[in-house]
Amino acid sequence: MSFTPTDICNEALDAVGSKITIGDIEEGSFEARILIRHYWTCLRQMLRGAHWDMARKIAPLTMLADATGNTANVGVAVVKPWLYEYALPTDCAKARFVPHNGLSPNLIAGNYAAPSIWGNGLVELPPAAATTNANPVGLPQTRRLRPAKFILSSDVNYPPAAGQELWAIPGVGNMGRTVILTDIYQAELCYTEIVLEPQRWDDLFRAAMVAYLASCVALKLAPDVKTGMALRREQIAIAKAKLDIARVANGNEGWQSNDISVDWITTRRGEQWQDPWFGPRGERYDVGWDGVGFSDGGVY
Repeated sequence: MSFTPTDICNEALDAVGSKITIGDIEEGSFEARILIRHYWTCLRQMLRGAHWDMARKIAPLTMLADATGNTANVGVAVVKPWLYEYALPTDCAKARFVPHNGLSPNLIAGNYAAPSIWGNGLVELPPAAATTNANPVGLPQTRRLRPAKFILSSDVNYPPAAGQELWAIPGVGNMGRTVILTDIYQAELCYTEIVLEPQRWDDLFRAAMVAYLASCVALKLAPDVKTGMALRREQIAIAKAKLDIARVANGNEGWQSNDISVDWITTRRGEQWQDPWFGPRGERYDVGWDGVGFSDGGVY
């Protein structure tokens, strides 16, 4: 059985006690116009509000630039002090982390030796490893995923291809684009996918999305302000409860271990990286979920 955004909208109408059922989210009726104004924003915010398992995706990134000049058919202008610049995936709602892949970065002349991707100090790489993409320590590719340092930024050097519908592509505009900066060659990204098809949602996300959407439209669709305020409070409480469950489930199902000190866990809420390559950078490691803004002005 397939589900559509219209089904989600009708569930939101049910949640606020409406006797109206819409036939299509784009039909143009009063209720449909209210719902479509909020639907896509609600979807993206709810996806960013927890690390939903059903939206977890790992995919190769498209390289835009290599500061070392060792990659053909890409630029060389990279936001300093990073080595590689990649395009943000067009279906990315939230970047979670860039996995280390065992490939040595191509070093720029004059830089220090590459920091060990398995520890915290500097290591002396063999001369050949500093100019190739081989794994210098020969570790098996079945190791546990270890996040690498990265940051999202804006860059005007690599505009989108002509003819693209920019309004439909996250992070892309006429004056620049959102990019991923990292020192990992041939990088992948673990991220939260923009899952447009409701049939791919799990039950928990669906319930949270319905309540969140209902809370945003309750005042407009209720018969009076007092009723609308009460309905909004009720649906906000339901959405927050679903977010709590999802966030706890993510912690229980994660592969993090508490018996070792892991630097990216200690920095997930905004502390600085002490980078052995370039010193303190001050950026946040974007592994945590976002707070979700609610129509009553609160953030959860």
